[in-house]
Amino acid sequence: MNKRLVIIIIILAFVCGGANAQQKQSGARANGSHIIVLGRKVIDTANLRIKYAWGATDITHDSTYLDCGQLLIGQHMTKYSSWFVEVADSQRVEWARKNPHAQSVPNGTWWMRGKVPGIWSEYQYSNIFIHGDTLNEWSVMPMGQEWPQRYEEKWSGQEWTLEEDTASFLGHPCQKATCRWRGRDYVAWFAPDIPIRRGPWKFGGLPGLIMKIHDVDSLYVFEAVAIEKGNFPIYQYPKEEFMKSTRTHTWKLQIAYNRNYLKTAGIRSFNEDGTIGDLKSSPHEYDPMELE
Repeated sequence: MNKRLVIIIIILAFVCGGANAQQKQSGARANGSHIIVLGRKVIDTANLRIKYAWGATDITHDSTYLDCGQLLIGQHMTKYSSWFVEVADSQRVEWARKNPHAQSVPNGTWWMRGKVPGIWSEYQYSNIFIHGDTLNEWSVMPMGQEWPQRYEEKWSGQEWTLEEDTASFLGHPCQKATCRWRGRDYVAWFAPDIPIRRGPWKFGGLPGLIMKIHDVDSLYVFEAVAIEKGNFPIYQYPKEEFMKSTRTHTWKLQIAYNRNYLKTAGIRSFNEDGTIGDLKSSPHEYDPMELE
């Protein structure tokens, strides 16, 4: 059996095995076997880290999160990524350090946390770097897809309308703000006493740190659960391992993987005689955060 058939069988086993599990958005499996993490390097240092619960059933227990995101406020840039993924990456790097003669490294999803640790989502497997007025997204694709994507676009935050309503999050007085961005209406709560014009994912531009933000249908909800001071490395994967792309191409590809992973990944069935058969298809309902 050739290498390509082995890869296809492994992918099908993972997809079919998790078909009845609670899923994030898609049926695509996370690429926990990618080795680009072993080449990551520190490009900046943050002295402030804000953790956000995303898609949480109970924000007091991270086992109920779809993800725990982290916003790192660096000296030269900010980075938003998955804290769950970074912990798993660190475990793989440490394992490789302790086992220098091993021919392979354990799958990173073994160390993942949250509701459904084996399922891929672009909101968990993308790194968002913002430096000045430039946003760079580095997106790792699902299992079996070899080419991660990276692109840059201009960024200045969203156009907000400040409201009079107030609330408190993590002991910080917050003010309400609203905006419409890429096809959705959002409500945010920002803390004026934390003069950081950033928030989770690609959100920002308010006169204070965004502590909570959600679309009006509450399909996508991010809420700050911790503000930590310290020295936190800002990692970047090897640049040469990421295909230079555009925001539109990456966005369309992410939607396609979510809506029909098997078809987009080009996975085929097997005929009775062992030859490769038709392209498999398994449509999945998916409503992306960015609609345009």
